[in-house]
Amino acid sequence: MTDERKALYRLANSRISVEKQNKLLEIYGSALELFSALPSDKVKEYVGKAYENLLHCDEKRLDEELHKLASQGVRVLLRGYPDYPELLNQKEVQPPTALYAKGNVKLLSKPCLCVVGTRRCTDYGKRVATEWTAELAEKFVIVSGHATGIDTYAVKSCLASGGSAIIVLACGLDAYEMPDFMRKADPDKLLLITEYPTVTRTIKFFFQERNRILSGLSSAVLVVESAERSGTLITASKAVLQNRYVFAVPGNVFSDRSKGTNALIREGAIIATSVHDIFEDLGVDYKKQTSASNSIANLTTDEMKVYEFLCNGARHFDEIAMALKMSPVEASTLLSVMELEGIIEKKMQNYFALSI
Repeated sequence: MTDERKALYRLANSRISVEKQNKLLEIYGSALELFSALPSDKVKEYVGKAYENLLHCDEKRLDEELHKLASQGVRVLLRGYPDYPELLNQKEVQPPTALYAKGNVKLLSKPCLCVVGTRRCTDYGKRVATEWTAELAEKFVIVSGHATGIDTYAVKSCLASGGSAIIVLACGLDAYEMPDFMRKADPDKLLLITEYPTVTRTIKFFFQERNRILSGLSSAVLVVESAERSGTLITASKAVLQNRYVFAVPGNVFSDRSKGTNALIREGAIIATSVHDIFEDLGVDYKKQTSASNSIANLTTDEMKVYEFLCNGARHFDEIAMALKMSPVEASTLLSVMELEGIIEKKMQNYFALSI
């Protein structure tokens, strides 16, 4: 084997941990030098059972794999070569030897900001993720995972507002079922990326590994809502080790889904009470008024009363009618109009919540 790129790809698929792959590259200087040194008792002792994967390689099969990936529109990004994300290529990140990417890889060279949070988010968390991400997407490519809850609301809002998003997977590309809103998005605005070969199914441990890449690709991490123990906090801790900014949105002190974010603030994360806080701390000049703020500014007097009443969470129809001192018919008409305008949405059991 005389091609360093093939040697790197071979090393990436050797089933040796990323940490050990990086150590071997550090010791030998390149993947080619590593394979030239084989067989080696020292390497065998270091990598254990995976040694046989290093020792034996079918170059024809390797070429076929790479050709198949290219025909499927999958780019293999290798350390030390063009398009491999610069921010990821740091020792603190524990960079993967190879990344599998599908979509616009040019997004990796643009300023990125990670938005993450709990799967079981509140209406408050949903609103923050939706409104703030629409603004943040004006200046940053939004990086997030593929979990339900905050991650999904952030990516959905980003793409809906015309922004670009990078989704870091905890599985192979073929094992990921893309939701409809991503399928309908402009392909130039989206990138799927993973360190796992295309057919790899996810396991719990992969999510923890993936989190270092979420933060590693980004200049900063914004935690919207998080429980006291969660993968979101792992992402935040990785960001600290990687010398990234960590922003946390303060939450309800009585809510379990805010305990993590409130704890992050107590431990030194930057408190974010508005998008302006984030832009200011990152030195970003931003004055554009968002569509969400325009919508709020154009509310009628009665609509503003509903908006303010729902700011603290979803309310039942009867509570809203009583607060506005309206008959059921009047309240129903007003809420229907606001729902059509996309200002509120109807929940189960006749509850209503903000959607902007």
